[in-house]
Amino acid sequence: MTTISRRHFSTGMLAAGLIAMPGVLRAQAKPKLVVIGGGPGGATVAKYVARDSKGAIDVTLVEPLDKFVTCFHSNLYLGDFKSFDDITHPYKLSAYGVTHLRQLAAAIDRDRKQVRLADGTVLPYDRLVVAPGIDIKFDSVPGYSQQAAEIMPHGWKPGAQTRLVKQQLDALEDGAKIVMLAPPNPYRCPPGPYERVSCMAHVLKTKGHTRSKILIIDPKPKFSKMALFQEGWA
Repeated sequence: MTTISRRHFSTGMLAAGLIAMPGVLRAQAKPKLVVIGGGPGGATVAKYVARDSKGAIDVTLVEPLDKFVTCFHSNLYLGDFKSFDDITHPYKLSAYGVTHLRQLAAAIDRDRKQVRLADGTVLPYDRLVVAPGIDIKFDSVPGYSQQAAEIMPHGWKPGAQTRLVKQQLDALEDGAKIVMLAPPNPYRCPPGPYERVSCMAHVLKTKGHTRSKILIIDPKPKFSKMALFQEGWA
């Protein structure tokens, strides 16, 4: 019996839907798939639709960055278990026939089936995948801002923020205090904050810190894998 993963099933159905478009349209031009966002979701869709359609579908990825830094495993980077290069993945989608446009999407016209980019370029599409990932709502916390994030990094968006958290961690002297604000539910990756402070504690302990402390301010009475983390912290 042949098995198929959910990822391959989903991208396969998308590709099949595009290829099955009316013959008159396909005679004029290839069906166009535009993917906004080059994170794990968007890049995976772009790769597998282009690869599995064997060039029958015109696939365009709209993503301003040339490399993707993963947020998953970033805690292992902070804890000195992985290097920054280990969590950095250059886009190599051209090998599969994907056109990578390093632009931001500015607007979507669903009636005309068009995406307008930040530079004014208009991309027509037959199917559109929107996978932009998350961003930070700086005005949701009084006193916090994009400028403040350069001093008190949130570390939720991978890349420059990840490096900044690591630089500040490595610069701490014995006796320093780390304060982490854990968010209320729901949020992405529930164990993430607690895994992060665990990896930070590992770095401090490895460096011989005996007076440094980590304080977690948490609005939740319980959190994911709480007993396991508390056992490790004991």
